[in-house]
Amino acid sequence: MRILTTLLTAATLAAATGALIARLDAQDAFRVTVLSGRADMVSGNNALVQIATPSTESLAVLLNGQDITRVFRVEAGQVIGLVANLRVGKNIIEAKRAGRTARLELTNHPISGPIVSGEHLEPFVCNTVESGLGEPLDANCSAASRVDYFYRAGNAFKPLANPTERPADLSETTTSEGKTVPYIVRVESGTINRAIYRIAMLEEGWNRRLMFSFGGGCGTNYNQGTNQATGALMDAALSRGFAHAISTQNVMQQHCNDHLSGEALMMLKEHFIERYGVPTWTMGFGGSGGAIQQLLISQNFPGLLDGILPSLTYPDSVSTRAGVTDCRLLMNVYKTDPATWTQVKQTAVEGYTPGTCRAWERSFIDIIVAANVRGCGIPAQQVYDPVTNPKGARCTMWDTNVASFGRDPVTGFARRSLDNVGVQYGLEAVNAGTITPAEFVALNETIGGFDNDGVVRATRSVADPESLRLAYAAGRLNSGAGGLPTVPMLHYRSYNDAVGDIHDRFRDFTMRERLRKANGRVDNQVLWVYPNGTAGLATRVTGLAIDTMTEWLDTLTRDTSAAAAHDKVKRARPAAAVDGCWDAEGARIDEVATFDGPGRCNALYPNHKNPRLVAGAHITDDILKCQLKPLDAKEYRVTMSPDEMTRLRGIFAGGVCDYTKSGVNQVPLGGTYQRLPLAPRTSTSTARGPQ
Repeated sequence: MRILTTLLTAATLAAATGALIARLDAQDAFRVTVLSGRADMVSGNNALVQIATPSTESLAVLLNGQDITRVFRVEAGQVIGLVANLRVGKNIIEAKRAGRTARLELTNHPISGPIVSGEHLEPFVCNTVESGLGEPLDANCSAASRVDYFYRAGNAFKPLANPTERPADLSETTTSEGKTVPYIVRVESGTINRAIYRIAMLEEGWNRRLMFSFGGGCGTNYNQGTNQATGALMDAALSRGFAHAISTQNVMQQHCNDHLSGEALMMLKEHFIERYGVPTWTMGFGGSGGAIQQLLISQNFPGLLDGILPSLTYPDSVSTRAGVTDCRLLMNVYKTDPATWTQVKQTAVEGYTPGTCRAWERSFIDIIVAANVRGCGIPAQQVYDPVTNPKGARCTMWDTNVASFGRDPVTGFARRSLDNVGVQYGLEAVNAGTITPAEFVALNETIGGFDNDGVVRATRSVADPESLRLAYAAGRLNSGAGGLPTVPMLHYRSYNDAVGDIHDRFRDFTMRERLRKANGRVDNQVLWVYPNGTAGLATRVTGLAIDTMTEWLDTLTRDTSAAAAHDKVKRARPAAAVDGCWDAEGARIDEVATFDGPGRCNALYPNHKNPRLVAGAHITDDILKCQLKPLDAKEYRVTMSPDEMTRLRGIFAGGVCDYTKSGVNQVPLGGTYQRLPLAPRTSTSTARGPQ
């Protein structure tokens, strides 16, 4: 009997302890969270809020002391409500129930921004009229939102005046969830963060997944940009049931400011969630400058994109710029002695395939320099002058740096990170015997650099030391860190090297090696390449990329285990998510992608380089300004004459690039969701970044 009593007492104690733990757990779980974004970065005076409690019974919710309980409802076992009328700045939400209180502080920002991107670019021209949204409502180019309807008829979208109508030529679509619905699309348009956005989704049949498309290019424009409602009608997304969103602030040709792009996505996604609910996941899509945005947003704003499909990849614009602007310098040298600088020698020095440097000039350099001359359309009275108008704008090819790096207080120009001091142009070419020692010396004597207007000068370019540190710390250079290690990414591209296109294949491997350098692993990245010009293949590969990423993210979403995020990403990879290529007949070849190793894919689609890699830089290509080492004749595999060595010592009086070391002021990423501009540092150093 005493044994039974002891057992009962133990059982009672265990039950009581369990009940106490359950109550404590429940109390810990009673909390207030924001579903639509970060609590400290709310915008637009409202937020979708969740209270972790199963019922609204006896629940009281206060906003800044005012009762707002009525806006909350039970949804999927949680209490959710759209809290409106937030004031700009700090707000307090308190939830009370059964003697417990949960408290949350929100910081609200204007719907016109900014939140993290620094001061607005000024002056700023509105384009709401050109985009079909009427006259702007204020100086921030705001416009009233509107909704338009379209339907799919065969292979085309047509406007639909009345969404209740069912035109005779209306098509149907079957979503990724197997639901067949009328192919009618609703497009919401409006302005957020001074950008024009469009959100398209099926009128019925949304699969609760969101695709966000990013536009390419890299420019500086003092205007809002334009788009149309039809720009959101992406069949590959909508036919599968995805919602699809675009924004003028997410087109790199508009402002080439990836941090602003991240802010724009953050604010638009917040609006999307408040209006339509939390998507199961969000997929990024876009090429070239669109790839830059996906990669840097994944690094610097983790959680906004759950998986990305960058095509025609560049890792970022800051580190790409050096190999681009080198083309103008090299071509100036070639012009002085065209008989010497044959195409074979040019190719050996550039690293690119023939025509690529010329394509870079046509695509960007000539356009940018011409824009400088025109003043980028800035009214004369709004141009920067250090005395009469120090807050004005100074339009140059470096203006995309202003938000991150600030302006030189004396000249008004943006601080710039471009540098070629110590770079031995053509080092690989002279060591291979493709150019002579005399040509190597002459090349480096006359290469020169750029002034603040992007005009070639005799002396080499010298980076502002603080801009170097900020490029790394602020995440403007892609280091493979931040949120990138746990984001599934599938890079796919047509092979354009052979036609002298600027979108060359080696960039995929630059990104791969940065991931490896930062994290020691690359199993969240897949590389695909296919031939340019094979009929229908691009559409097929794009569709396969979307479906493969869909499977990857769906599987990842279902994994609720406690495993590390990177391990979850790895084990969620579908069978199709492996490196590979397609041949000219459209047959797929699966093999691990390498920069210069053997294999069928590299035989079909060989990688090339840029001028900095030819000069000795590593494939990571992440050094903006190199540390220097003394010039050493042993570095050359050819014999330099005494006169040539004397001239080289004059050219490289401070030394030559030492690519075994990290770059000058190459510091680690300073964090995520950083507010720009970062605080300046009074002293600069050669701090080593991640090795």
